[in-house]
Amino acid sequence: MERRVVDKNAVKRSAERSTRASAKLEGRVVPKEFVRSAKVEQFVAARTRRAS
Repeated sequence: MERRVVDKNAVKRSAERSTRASAKLEGRVVPKEFVRSAKVEQFVAARTRRAS
């Protein structure tokens, strides 16, 4: 499969849609104004780096 360059904003929008869909399936709601804590941001960053 050929590599493609994907815009970071497109990835962010996709993750947001996925999060909303998952929350809806689980019967919970993620408010638009929700902000992750610094600790969670560090965790996500560490997971992202590891996956690369």
